[in-house]
Amino acid sequence: MSGSPAESLAWFGGRWDQPQRLAVPLDDRGLNLADGVFETLLWRPDGPVLWPQHWQRLQRGCALLGLEPEPSAARIQALAAEGFRRLGSARGQVALRITVSRGSGERGLAIPQPQQPRLWLQLHAVTPCFAPVDVITSRLARRHGDSASSRCKTLNYTDAVIARREARMAAADDALLLSSTGHYACATAANLWIRRGMDWLTPGLDQGCLPGIMRGQLLQRPGSHERPVSRQALLAGGGILLNSVSCRPIRSLDGQATRRQLDPQDAGQLFARLCGDDQCIAPEIY
Repeated sequence: MSGSPAESLAWFGGRWDQPQRLAVPLDDRGLNLADGVFETLLWRPDGPVLWPQHWQRLQRGCALLGLEPEPSAARIQALAAEGFRRLGSARGQVALRITVSRGSGERGLAIPQPQQPRLWLQLHAVTPCFAPVDVITSRLARRHGDSASSRCKTLNYTDAVIARREARMAAADDALLLSSTGHYACATAANLWIRRGMDWLTPGLDQGCLPGIMRGQLLQRPGSHERPVSRQALLAGGGILLNSVSCRPIRSLDGQATRRQLDPQDAGQLFARLCGDDQCIAPEIY
């Protein structure tokens, strides 16, 4: 690659190149059946952010799907570090996506034996985002807490794609998905948190939300609890959409402004604290 620095880079089959120049075989079960898992994390000049937590979740996902053998942490870290040197050294921060599919298989659902899982990495230049968002309530997609697939980041993101398209058609930034109980579960690619007094509240895993890494970080802090989240509570307290590369205050829900809104600067400070940046001063939230 030459010219201006690339925005993205990928590794597959022993080769580094731009993502659009690499190809997965057409018989890959990740491609045909979404039979695989992935993980996305922030990688900075001082290394990966919250690597142990991300690696443990990737392992749990592989175990749930029965992907054997599981990928090597040392190999992935070495490859990711090389990718960061190739791309991130000119960018400062990258979002690293680790994808593990079950590999090639015959037509049908039967799991091939022996399995030969495939691994590929993608790195994208990124700046964590703290801008406010306008969201809608999706009418087309729901989360189900009793579904095993809600517990890990599988390759099946069809509901999220449908809901995000629904939001775009409504001139909104994102969509919130209800659970089968009728309470809010999450956004299309982020966990939902709302403010009640001085406490932070987030839907429980029984609502079908993904056990997000940053969600887990915030849950460890005093005043953070798992609670059902209703429309009235969200509008009254305001909230954020939180994931590994963003912490975005909710400005409005279905066209109605929230009564309280976290300042983007405070959202950035909260994000930094959850990433383990001890030098960051805790924000005065409200």
